Amino acid sequence: MALARRLVWLAGLALVVSSCAIDAAELPATPTPTASPTDIAVPSVTPAPAATPAPGPAAPAYSTLRVFVASENTEQVWVLEGAPKGKFALVGKIPVGKLPHQMAVSPDGKYVAVNNRLGDSTSIIDPIAMKEIVRIKVGKQPHGITFSPDSKTLFVAHERDNFIMRIEVGTWKPLSPIVVGTPQHVLTIGSKRPNLLLYTVTNSSEPDHLRAYDLEKNQIIKFKVQDVHDAYYTPDQSEIWSSSSGFIDKPSDRMVIYDPDTFTVKEEIRLGPDHYPFHTTKENQDGMYFMPDKSLMVLSDHKGPSLLWVDYKNRKIVAETKGIGAQPFHTTYDPLGERILLTTNVDGMVNIIDVNTKLVVQKVPVPAAHGIAAVGIP
Repeated sequence: MALARRLVWLAGLALVVSSCAIDAAELPATPTPTASPTDIAVPSVTPAPAATPAPGPAAPAYSTLRVFVASENTEQVWVLEGAPKGKFALVGKIPVGKLPHQMAVSPDGKYVAVNNRLGDSTSIIDPIAMKEIVRIKVGKQPHGITFSPDSKTLFVAHERDNFIMRIEVGTWKPLSPIVVGTPQHVLTIGSKRPNLLLYTVTNSSEPDHLRAYDLEKNQIIKFKVQDVHDAYYTPDQSEIWSSSSGFIDKPSDRMVIYDPDTFTVKEEIRLGPDHYPFHTTKENQDGMYFMPDKSLMVLSDHKGPSLLWVDYKNRKIVAETKGIGAQPFHTTYDPLGERILLTTNVDGMVNIIDVNTKLVVQKVPVPAAHGIAAVGIP
């Protein structure tokens, strides 16, 4: 019976429109035991008022960068540490739920969160103690995840449910869910527009695949665009860019560029047939720190496979880092070491890339590496 249930679940999963295809061989055969975390159900309560963002860290002030990596087929988050200019090394493994996938770190660095995609739960990790402190029951197949810029709210999107979970940070109590009517894939929120929660629509025949939820007005805004995978702000937050397709075996070099204030399409560009752009480093998700050079945006490129360095104002690729392995996904930044850390899923690796030379300077093995988040430790 257990095997039959597992096969039914995997068959349902294959129907979902996803940027991160799951091969049955990658699924863990034997779950790692966990320490009986708390389950929290979703109540119906009054929506929390939109919060004013708090400023982020003025400058890096840490002796060690601690990096958390979702290892999909071990049901663990692997922890790496690296001193400024020093090499990164594995320092721990944290048991979480089934198929840990996308991750987020609170802007204040107090918490790391990971969606357990096949466990219908979200694990909250204390980055200092390096342990799971609570496991929250969420909707079906959680995927997109982000903290609010003030670190007070955690948002979780679902690929097989019609609402976005809203969770109070610290108490980890669910607030009223944001009912959007369609399944969602990824989430994005920026510090310059803290009341605008962007989300992409999945598993739906509806039009307008990029949408936003206004947290102040409690209303949905639809961008007139089709075929959207991920959406993210440029480093100066003057524009929103979106990648297309999202299927591993259906590459697309199409990027759509939007005005974030009028919610209109500005331009559609192509990065070339040798490229398939996926994700970039996002605020309130991938780390506490970001590259000081705001003229460049990094994009993971599935077709390269590579990391693309993009001059987004001039709409062109200015550099490309190769030698990283197949299926690159998420990135985070180490400011004191001036390094980008990039996960590659197929070869199970975290690639450390020098920002100045654009070359891979180290590789750290992590099985089926996907989401990544970095926190500075004093």
